[in-house]
Amino acid sequence: MSDGFVLQEPQQEQPQEDKKHLNFISREHMLFATPFWQTKVEGVDNEPIKKYCYEMRDKTEGVVISNRGGWHSKEIIEPIPDELKNFFNQVQGWANNYCAQITGITDLVMGNWWVNINPPGTYNRRHDHQKSILSGVYYVDCEGENIGRLVVERDDNMEFFTTRYQTTSPMCMNNFNMLPYTGFLLMFPAWVYHSVEINREDRDRISIAFNLVDPNQTFEEYGKT
Repeated sequence: MSDGFVLQEPQQEQPQEDKKHLNFISREHMLFATPFWQTKVEGVDNEPIKKYCYEMRDKTEGVVISNRGGWHSKEIIEPIPDELKNFFNQVQGWANNYCAQITGITDLVMGNWWVNINPPGTYNRRHDHQKSILSGVYYVDCEGENIGRLVVERDDNMEFFTTRYQTTSPMCMNNFNMLPYTGFLLMFPAWVYHSVEINREDRDRISIAFNLVDPNQTFEEYGKT
């Protein structure tokens, strides 16, 4: 158990007159919660960012990591282009603000980032971002009900319970999905497994993914995506 966190003892209840009735003196503890930060980012001019993403695709060779089809840029550290400097600076501040509320960490920095361009029929398989602290994705151009949902998954033994018993409790979910849109930003612990469904629209899905890390880490210590 970590220092500074102690489970409080339950308060005693008054005994029941009926001796056959058992008293259950209990307290509920919500442990191991996984924070997700979702927001709509307003005030971003996505057009120059979108143009930059396409220019990068046309000029550089992509890689195959979690993407099945589409174009995934190589991981980038520096330099951050002018089109993204203000955006990344504010995301980093926003991330530290929220992370501080949960963990007390206040000095995360942008580790690496990359561009995803998913034309119709392409998707990103299940993966995580090892050795980073927080991961995030921002959707530069993402419109339509069939553009492909972002899916986050748990990876523990709760799967045995949820497949054996039908329950709709959020505490017992195996996964959760959300429909992204232009301006959608999601940030989450880097160890969370996630994927993106097939793009079934007749347009590209463009996103920028990133990792936030301890400033004392080196690039070689970052996890592959």
